[in-house]
Amino acid sequence: MKFRNRAEAGKILSKELKAFRGKDVIVLAIPRGGVPVGFEIARDFRAPLDLVMSKKIGAPFNPDFAIGAVTWNGAVMLDQAMVDRWQISREYIGGEARRIISEMKATLDDLRVGLGNFPKLYGRTVFIVDDGIVTGATMIAAVEAVRDQGPEEVVIATPVMPAELVEELKYVAPLVYVQAPEDFEAVGEYYQEFETLSDEQVKEYLLLANSSDLVK
Repeated sequence: MKFRNRAEAGKILSKELKAFRGKDVIVLAIPRGGVPVGFEIARDFRAPLDLVMSKKIGAPFNPDFAIGAVTWNGAVMLDQAMVDRWQISREYIGGEARRIISEMKATLDDLRVGLGNFPKLYGRTVFIVDDGIVTGATMIAAVEAVRDQGPEEVVIATPVMPAELVEELKYVAPLVYVQAPEDFEAVGEYYQEFETLSDEQVKEYLLLANSSDLVK
């Protein structure tokens, strides 16, 4: 199944989240691709939309090889087996984590212009939304960082993900998805339109989603 675009994927995914209607919901999208998906869910639930960021920490010998992940608020999760196997130093990990956190904070400050302080999550139902999941590492990091802020529950929501990750992510948090193919290759393969969003588009989604007309 191919979604026409992220908006269609968000509308379909929102229907799958019906069990959470009536809750005090806030939608946190992983930028940039998760924002249009999260926008449709936020609009359907008449809930606020904001951002959550996490990025992988790449190995020194190959930046594309993840040895862990770090979140915008400073939480660091490591694949300790890989760190030990490759004897990666604490100095390298600490330096990379600080660099990535600084970059994420700068990005969030720019994208969240006009939104004010980050919303309180205590006691709320938090949907963490992305347009697709590939390895699950950054999503798991985001869940743990959000959970530290005391929400009633954290829900992972995505239109598409590999079948092999379903059980692993269900163990991390309640998981809602539309499809989980066995032969998953790349997120973009499941969208007819899969353009890269600009910063301005992300800002527009956020401001519109949080307007008084859409949020209850």
